[in-house]
Amino acid sequence: MLLRDFELSRITPEHLKVNRPVPWPIYDEFGKLLMARGALLRSERQKEILARVGLFAKDAEETPASPVPQPLRFRRRVNPFAEFDELCLKLEEAFELIDQETPPPVGLVQKRIYDIIVTLQGLRDYDADALLGAVHLSDQFAYPIHHPMQIAVLAELILERLQAPQEVRLAVMAACLTCNVAMNPYQQRLHQQKSPLNAQQRKVINRHPEQGVQKLQQAGVTDDLWLEIIAQHHEKLDGSGYPRALKGDQIRREARVVALADVYSAMVTPRPYRSPIKHKDSLREIFIRRGSQFDEKLTLLFLNELGVYPPGVYVRLNNGELAVVIGRTSDPKAPLVASVRKADGDLFLSPRRRNTASRQFAIKSVCPVNERMRVNPATLWGIDALRITQVMPDLSSIADLI
Repeated sequence: MLLRDFELSRITPEHLKVNRPVPWPIYDEFGKLLMARGALLRSERQKEILARVGLFAKDAEETPASPVPQPLRFRRRVNPFAEFDELCLKLEEAFELIDQETPPPVGLVQKRIYDIIVTLQGLRDYDADALLGAVHLSDQFAYPIHHPMQIAVLAELILERLQAPQEVRLAVMAACLTCNVAMNPYQQRLHQQKSPLNAQQRKVINRHPEQGVQKLQQAGVTDDLWLEIIAQHHEKLDGSGYPRALKGDQIRREARVVALADVYSAMVTPRPYRSPIKHKDSLREIFIRRGSQFDEKLTLLFLNELGVYPPGVYVRLNNGELAVVIGRTSDPKAPLVASVRKADGDLFLSPRRRNTASRQFAIKSVCPVNERMRVNPATLWGIDALRITQVMPDLSSIADLI
């Protein structure tokens, strides 16, 4: 059984009695089993050692089985960045299953996608800032994989703030992960294309929501909400979207959530014909289009959730240091950052955490792509990602920050 199935706690002397069996399995901090449940504790010396280095694993309380898959609960230390990459691989496998000539067994695609979703939700509970950092920093996978993973995470953050029911979250995130499934055979080629789209390519793009629905139905997906969100995820409130030019209340709120995340992800992703739009400029553009193309209340909530400087963004500080945002705070203009390069260009031996509320370490600017450097994101957050008590600012203030 994996350690994530246990609640781990530090051993104290009163937990143990010499010449009595230990009541739980006991592990060291790396997960190595030191004593099995029921093993006899033979001496005071053994008790002293276990009290100093041991963790006991008490079985998690049983909860009633739910027909709706629930967020995974991690009971061990995890690396959100490695977990995110593993989920990208699982999404690739799910796409292969959808694309195979022989339809997979009914329910298999849905199960594979839900497994990805509940793990993403578990990572959001474990450390939302590190997960956002993975979204912005991960570059190991092609656009057809990274883009849907990115919008799924962004959508989940909005849904969490809305306290949406789990059934709705599953449908929305499943739609995020599969909304471009009909484009997968040629999406990477279009993503790399430097010339404008021709008429035939535009026609293909305009049809991909409906074709995606058909493809998923053929693969055994029967969730009506999941499919309807895909059909509507490119519609705009003012009727300028596609494929049906829906307006206003004709568009489901869940599809509006996906549209916000989709547009932001597309803006901050580099293309061969342009550099990525700076995160702050992307947020400003979305803010300007609120009420016309995007739902106004959802837009404000989305902007407020990300903050002006989302985790994973490279910034230049007042003292000249190059840093990466690693945590949101109650002040959207003053996130926690980890400096990686000194003002003179030398690297720090290990990242230095800075409080940007201090004038010396305040953020001066967001860095262009060519100023970024390759760094292991786990070293920025540390093995145990720093927790921040998040007190989000009033939504009304966001207009003054963009």
